Amino acid sequence: MLTILKDLWAVLAVLAFLLLVTSQGRRLVVHCTRVLLNGKNPLRWLVGLLAGILPPVTWTLAFKLARNIPSDWRPDIHTHLLPVFEAILLSPTGIILLTILVTPFAYLIRRGSRTQTSRVLYPSLILLFPAWLKVMNLIALGTTWTPFQDVLAWIFYGVLHFASPFLAGWWIWGFGPPGAAIVYGVTLGVQNICGLFTHLVFPNAAPWYYDVYPNTTIPTYDFPGNPAGLVRVDQALGTHLYRAAFKKSPVVFGALPSLHAASAVCFSLFVARYGGRWGHIIMLLYSTFMFWSTQYLHHHFAVDLLLGTSYSVLAFSAATIVLRKLEAKHEREGTTRGVDRLFCWPAPHAHNSALPQHTGQSRASVDADAPAEEERKRRYRGKGMSFWLSSGDDAKDEEKAMMLEDLSERGASSPEEDHRSIASGSRSTSFSSASSSSDVENEKQKRAD
Repeated sequence: MLTILKDLWAVLAVLAFLLLVTSQGRRLVVHCTRVLLNGKNPLRWLVGLLAGILPPVTWTLAFKLARNIPSDWRPDIHTHLLPVFEAILLSPTGIILLTILVTPFAYLIRRGSRTQTSRVLYPSLILLFPAWLKVMNLIALGTTWTPFQDVLAWIFYGVLHFASPFLAGWWIWGFGPPGAAIVYGVTLGVQNICGLFTHLVFPNAAPWYYDVYPNTTIPTYDFPGNPAGLVRVDQALGTHLYRAAFKKSPVVFGALPSLHAASAVCFSLFVARYGGRWGHIIMLLYSTFMFWSTQYLHHHFAVDLLLGTSYSVLAFSAATIVLRKLEAKHEREGTTRGVDRLFCWPAPHAHNSALPQHTGQSRASVDADAPAEEERKRRYRGKGMSFWLSSGDDAKDEEKAMMLEDLSERGASSPEEDHRSIASGSRSTSFSSASSSSDVENEKQKRAD
């Protein structure tokens, strides 16, 4: 493992050197820096970054420091509650009662949804969740252990669980409105802190405990952790990674709630919100395999997954209050997303949001201009990242030519409409130069005269 890490650092060092010594590499670095800053000064950008990452970092540090809590201060460890809760939850009566219990929530989600997809999909998923939980439990516990399934479960439980926060954060920054990634970080951190607090005040044994110890064993906080099914992964990969890691776990009796389930649902809900059809597919696949792997590896009961999901859904529901305000501001002001700036795309709402209120242009007339608007976006997307690959002057001339072409295509448009076109183009590329903007303004003034 250490050899692999050293090789990785060597490759990264070579790539960094190539970026700095070549002109295109330096332009790429400058471009990416401007994309990240998005017009902010570095200090303000750093404050926003810290606001998003501090809650997850706080949870991580609190988890690591939990080992230092004296045993005399801790409550008794429960070893018989979760199996009883599991039997009640997964019984036919339990499934029916849980379905009835979540029905009002499904109704509220349907009423609050703004799109036809969310009005149908999310309430359906909520109503089917109890039965889906039962099916996942049957598949996970009824499956014969095989090396392939061990590795598959490890990929989700042991690899993607740690990579997903960063992947989801990049996705939300790229496709969500400005500020959504910060909300995501706060949501993830707060829900996990609440989960850790539950682990500490209401400790419960995981399924592996019953595989290792007799029912008469009285647990203490000196008991070592256990990798459970991940031992088979160590055997398949020829390592001792999980044996060593879980033996030193700071929170051994933290089965309820499952933070693997809570984190997976949190990632999925945010990605689905800004991922369209593919986001919903990723949400369903990732959550399904994570729920299966936690039970297949004997790390969690189904009731742990239920409570972890509840924590995540409640946290996300609170986050949507802020997200809707950010989305409304994004549409109203026509601000850019991360991918718009990175790949030189026009902001999705830049043209329509620039309509002055006093023009009285109806939504129907805006929709009528949609084909021309899509063609304009296609031309910009066709240029892609060639802006930073080409020389600085070429990029300015190319951007200027495209914006002037937009003006000429609008022909007899009014000065107000010309201003909308220029505003749309200038917002879609945060790195456009002052000289290019000045030329376009002069052209606009000539047309107005």
